[in-house]
Amino acid sequence: MSSSHAKDSSFLGGRIPPEIESMSKNLKDVDQEMFRKILKAVVSALEGKDCREVMKSIAESSTIPQERLSYIVAGMYRILSEAIRIPTLKQEAFKEDLKELRVPEDFITDFSSVVFGSRRAALEAAASQKDPNLPTVEDFKWRVDVAISTSSLARSLQPSVLMQMKLSDGSFHRFEVPVSKFQELRYNVALILKEMNDLEKRSILQIQD
Repeated sequence: MSSSHAKDSSFLGGRIPPEIESMSKNLKDVDQEMFRKILKAVVSALEGKDCREVMKSIAESSTIPQERLSYIVAGMYRILSEAIRIPTLKQEAFKEDLKELRVPEDFITDFSSVVFGSRRAALEAAASQKDPNLPTVEDFKWRVDVAISTSSLARSLQPSVLMQMKLSDGSFHRFEVPVSKFQELRYNVALILKEMNDLEKRSILQIQD
């Protein structure tokens, strides 16, 4: 495992999701054959397939109580969906994180074969389709204007920024902001870009050799 992998930062973030904690507790006494059946159904669900009948069959044929089974399924789904969303996640780091969650070694190997195997492309494609899609900016125009007001000396000759955006859905949005608000917007955008840059420097997100 790369020594630059910081153990205080899991691919799951700073706080382990409760469904994953429940999964690791409920995996006790689950044999690998049953685990693989459940994993196959979860992967199919992530790919957008209807797995209700398969899960019903698993529940009916298994001695695992339905409540425990639901915890296992939810945890598996969360682990795979989170891992697929991190393109720079390293296999060694992924395995180490699952080991710290006390997931059995054989199950870790199966999880890893899904996340880093041949089905990853299909899982990534399905995940991208599920993500919220918002219109993107196609064109942006702006100009500085000076308001001339005869009713208010406070507003007279005050500059403002007029902006117009054309979005990918064909809509136009026009708005006007005072220079002071524009400077506030500029500052906040710069702050967000800095925070994104700081986040990319975290070892869990770096592309490692």
